Amino acid sequence: MPIDELRQQRHRKLAELKKLNLDPYPQPNLKDKTFCLDVPNFLGQEVTVAGRLMSVRGHGQILFADLIDRSGKIQLFFQQKNLTDLFSQTKLIDLGDILSATGTVIKTQAGEITVDVKSFVILAKNLSPLPEKWHGLKDIEERYRRRYLDLIVNPDVKEVFLTRIKILTLCRQFLDSHGFLEVETPILQPIYGGASAKPFETFHNELDMKMYLRISDELYLKRLIVGGLEKVYEVSRDFRNEGVSRFHNPEFTQIEFYWAYVDYEVLMSFTEELITYLLAQIKNTTVIEFQGTKLDFTPPYKRLTFRQAILGQTGIDIDLIKTEADFHQEISQKKLKLDTKDAIGLGELFDTLYKEYARPLIIQPTFVTDYPASMIALAKRKASDPSKISSFQLLAAGAEILKAYNELNDPQDQKERWQDEEALAKKGSQTAMQLDTDYIEALEYGMPPTAGWGMGIDRLTQFFTDQPSVKDTIFFPAMKPASAPSANNNEIGVNSPKVIIGKITGIEPHPQADKLHLCQVDISSDKALSIICSCSNISVGNIVAVALPGAIVHAPNKTVLKINKSKMRGIQSDAMMCSPLELGFSQKHDCLYLLPPGLSQHLGEPLNLHLADIHPQN
Repeated sequence: MPIDELRQQRHRKLAELKKLNLDPYPQPNLKDKTFCLDVPNFLGQEVTVAGRLMSVRGHGQILFADLIDRSGKIQLFFQQKNLTDLFSQTKLIDLGDILSATGTVIKTQAGEITVDVKSFVILAKNLSPLPEKWHGLKDIEERYRRRYLDLIVNPDVKEVFLTRIKILTLCRQFLDSHGFLEVETPILQPIYGGASAKPFETFHNELDMKMYLRISDELYLKRLIVGGLEKVYEVSRDFRNEGVSRFHNPEFTQIEFYWAYVDYEVLMSFTEELITYLLAQIKNTTVIEFQGTKLDFTPPYKRLTFRQAILGQTGIDIDLIKTEADFHQEISQKKLKLDTKDAIGLGELFDTLYKEYARPLIIQPTFVTDYPASMIALAKRKASDPSKISSFQLLAAGAEILKAYNELNDPQDQKERWQDEEALAKKGSQTAMQLDTDYIEALEYGMPPTAGWGMGIDRLTQFFTDQPSVKDTIFFPAMKPASAPSANNNEIGVNSPKVIIGKITGIEPHPQADKLHLCQVDISSDKALSIICSCSNISVGNIVAVALPGAIVHAPNKTVLKINKSKMRGIQSDAMMCSPLELGFSQKHDCLYLLPPGLSQHLGEPLNLHLADIHPQN
């Protein structure tokens, strides 16, 4: 039945309930209701259950239904002989209705625990039919936008979030048991700090001042260390006005703690103890699978210096590089492809090189230690080598799980390091730190030697639950508006002037992904694009439709997509080669749409100028 007819049918049932003087949205007191999971403990006794109706079957004078609540599922049994006149109201219930039912717990001949219903009440009438169970809400964007439906029809999703909740609870218990105090610090800050990131800005009307959503709670937590609390932590929501990826969301949850009178070596052991504790409680093993790769978190974890990580993969010894010119010369000599246009300063250049060539290849849990001092302005220099800082990251599967370091407590050194950051900001750095004179003043009163640590909860949950994207671990991740990008209907897909003709002239495997290809696509005699593609029906010489940045193409579920340059596994893709779906020819999008070879004479020209030469069939 079409969905509009289903809605109309449910509205008619809503009207019928009102005719019977029944409130379709009552507010009963069900604080003593029995959870579905506990019903088997009350065999032969009367219980009241409440939840969402997820299936209804039967006919005539009997009816079976499945009810789900937070704990699980229980079968309901409606019989006319028990319900008498009330049985006629079963015709007014639908899948998705919220209802309560009171009855005796029995075991059917098939051995299934069931509530033999004596009375029931519709608590909330469902007017919008649920997607078909198990199959009706698979579009990933739709799942993120309507998480409430995702939780209803995809039971595995609920388990992910229950795991997330458990991780947070266990982290708190672990830190509390080790003498840490949970505290709260400002989310709105007059000076953002504690990390190298671009902030969200806002304005406080009463105070008449610009403020920022925090990018970290580090500087405030360390003020508390100055105040003598010694061991503090916060579970915080932090905000960074930066890109979105499978490991990043602009709003995220992390735990930061600071521990006076210890160093980062202690924190490495403490980290191993915490991760082992979490895995024992949640997975009952220290070996987990993440996106097809087994990760062994059994301590001790491998240790690798930042210098060793880069040297091993590129042959570049960063200890020999003293200036930005030295860096670029080394990159050129080694013939490395590296996009450094947004990297300002030697620290950002080192970080860009590391993230491109070293970090993606660190798969098993590893502590990467001793970063260059130019990379983290808040970390204390190593006494044995002041060009390095006493720091570490825990990495797995090429991603950072947490970061820690000895805290810089010399106010003069801190001031000078921040002044260096300000100089980088003047040169164009978007993530340089600000000078916080109030924090410098706090350090002047004396902060004991301290080590600090921060771990993202979203990403840790992603690893523990084997989810492909961090969005799968956030109830409501950041999303673009659901409304489609504005475009003239005559300028979408094959009709877009930004969908042009190209020719594949080279194909190489993606170094970080087995199923991706790096394709060189010529769009003129002297210009080529680098495009990443996952389709298998490609060969050198293929003529293809290329959607340039700014083009609007068709997408699943009758939506559209605006094309942008993007990075896939660390490598930029300049444009996109189109499938039949994106051009608007069919719903097929697991292959490229191959153009006639004769169009090779028109490389770079809009495809809409040659519609007579193509036939939508492949």
